Amino acid sequence: MKFSAFNISKDLVKILEEKGYVETTPIQQVVLSKALKGENIVAKSETGSGKTHAFLIPIIENAKESNSLQAIILAPSRELARQTYKFACEICNEISYKKINVKLFISGEDSSKDLKSFKNGCNILIATPGKLKSLIEQTDFDLAQLKTLVLDEADMLLDSGFFQTIDSIIKKCDKSLQIEVFSATISEGLEVFLKKYISPDYVVTSTTNELTSKTVKHFFINTKHKDTLELLLVFINQFNPYLLLIFANSKKKARDIYNFLSQNKIKCGILSGELEARERKSMLRRIKNDEFRVVVCSDLVSRGLDIENVSDVLSVDLPNNLEYYYHRAGRTGRNCKTGNSYVFYDHDTFDLPSKLVQDGLEVSFLKLDNGVFVPTSSPIKDKRKAKKTPTELDLEIKKAKIKTMSKKVKPGYKKKVKVAIDKVKRKHRREIIKKDIRRQREERYIKESKER
Repeated sequence: MKFSAFNISKDLVKILEEKGYVETTPIQQVVLSKALKGENIVAKSETGSGKTHAFLIPIIENAKESNSLQAIILAPSRELARQTYKFACEICNEISYKKINVKLFISGEDSSKDLKSFKNGCNILIATPGKLKSLIEQTDFDLAQLKTLVLDEADMLLDSGFFQTIDSIIKKCDKSLQIEVFSATISEGLEVFLKKYISPDYVVTSTTNELTSKTVKHFFINTKHKDTLELLLVFINQFNPYLLLIFANSKKKARDIYNFLSQNKIKCGILSGELEARERKSMLRRIKNDEFRVVVCSDLVSRGLDIENVSDVLSVDLPNNLEYYYHRAGRTGRNCKTGNSYVFYDHDTFDLPSKLVQDGLEVSFLKLDNGVFVPTSSPIKDKRKAKKTPTELDLEIKKAKIKTMSKKVKPGYKKKVKVAIDKVKRKHRREIIKKDIRRQREERYIKESKER
């Protein structure tokens, strides 16, 4: 379905088409008509499905030319907020029929400049929760005209402890406030939030039950306790990725991998929480300028951040919260492109990968053979034992036990049971011997008959 099929002005549709946005994605088809009417929305959809434009386009379409704050978009990280701001400016800067003022407020920027900029007014505010809280505390924050509050990657916002900030904003707003919640997963904490602010007749929309795009293939690699750093060199040389994101659970491990690859003359970038705001901004710019073929990451970039043309994702370890694996894998295969997600594991760390398989993830397994990764069978065995059909001997032994054992336990009963069982076994052996003798006689008789 095209954007022109929705209740969007022709001028805005034309701008979208010029930017290459002609056909809507499945989640946009579900969300746009509701969002344009001002309805509340919970959109659960796999990463890379077009959620950002699903909420941005209705906000821009419904925005009025004034100095009032009409929409707040909250993002859990500076990178994601900056990305959303870029998308918004990309559209709003082309609009000539009305002036829409979009501003970005994120941590790590000059607070005095932010305050001055905010006091000059804005229509759409894109911010991280911490920065928004600071603005509320330091300014006369007027929420009277606020129409829409968007929580992007909502479960991460709540998991990060920003519930009180969000709660305080909603309490100051009119009851007609439109709340839009976008997330790839609905966590327990998010469910509590939804029950508090969303009416029971509210419908959760979802494009699919998949947590990652169907265009992503998943591979688990058995490292057999070999050195992870050395295996990374084998991996890069064999698969020769166009753009590879390597994920590690800790900032230290990410730094160790970055240092090792750099020492081995692989030009790579790094994105982790240890970088200062200016360093992260610079690194993102260099990544988007295609300066690197490998980027080492912590889970900072696993949520929502859109890095174009990621061909492969490799997790050298898995997070305890396995939802984050799907967010990692979702960095590739975006916008209907194909991609691969790999996981290193060994015997000691296989519990988490096996849970993903048990949850229904379709996985191919690889192993290292003569310095090359090759396909192998799944290490997950079917633990269900085939039901054993009792033999004639088993049934006779069972009968002997029942006959010998009495309701009252008497001295020497175990010996009596053993004697009874031995008797059955001897009888069974005699029957086998008799049958074998008869068989030999029959064979000998047939042979002699033929010789006559």
